[in-house]
Amino acid sequence: MFILVLLSTSVRAEVHPVDDIRHAAEQFLIQELGVTDTEKDVSIEIGQLDKRLRLVPCTDGLEARFPPGGRRDGNTAVHIQCAGPVTWQLYVPATVERYAEVLVANRTLPRQHTLSAGDLRFQRIETSRHAGSYHEEKNALIGQQTRRSIRPGQIIGTQHVSPREIISRGQRVTILAENGSIAIRMQGEALENGTLGERIRVKNASSGRVVEGEIQASGHIRVAL
Repeated sequence: MFILVLLSTSVRAEVHPVDDIRHAAEQFLIQELGVTDTEKDVSIEIGQLDKRLRLVPCTDGLEARFPPGGRRDGNTAVHIQCAGPVTWQLYVPATVERYAEVLVANRTLPRQHTLSAGDLRFQRIETSRHAGSYHEEKNALIGQQTRRSIRPGQIIGTQHVSPREIISRGQRVTILAENGSIAIRMQGEALENGTLGERIRVKNASSGRVVEGEIQASGHIRVAL
């Protein structure tokens, strides 16, 4: 731990309590992170300071802030500075752990599997040490398709899923052209794979004309009239 102490007076018999400095660092983190008394998803641990520190009492109050580039979670530090009448400062080490209930695979999920509620379960993890993405709502994953095989208990991140393909290349589709009260339906052939809301090229079965349209939830391809 790097500590910089600047004393404007000589060391006296009376010193500033180390526990008071640690408490100031803890209160700063609680306020900055918005932690409440009932908060269970954030854990703050203040590191120990050398009790042999002999800092002149700070009567004008302690100022706390994150050091430049300081982290708000994981292993971090709080910069504590005496406002007066003396001038001293130090860095108090701290660890901030964040927790969340995230979705993991309930069983082995094969590649290109469409996720349902039964494929998912919640697991509490420390998110501050988890480098990848994760999901906290089932609705964000249900209906998605796995990009690769997923093992039981594995956290399902954005990189593991993609929107489910509902149109395949060569599939017979209905082309829907609408303009106000006018609606025209034509048979066609999909020239590309596609997911809900994606725009793909389709060929009109009657005219052979190739147009681009948006995939609807019904499986129809909506084009401009």
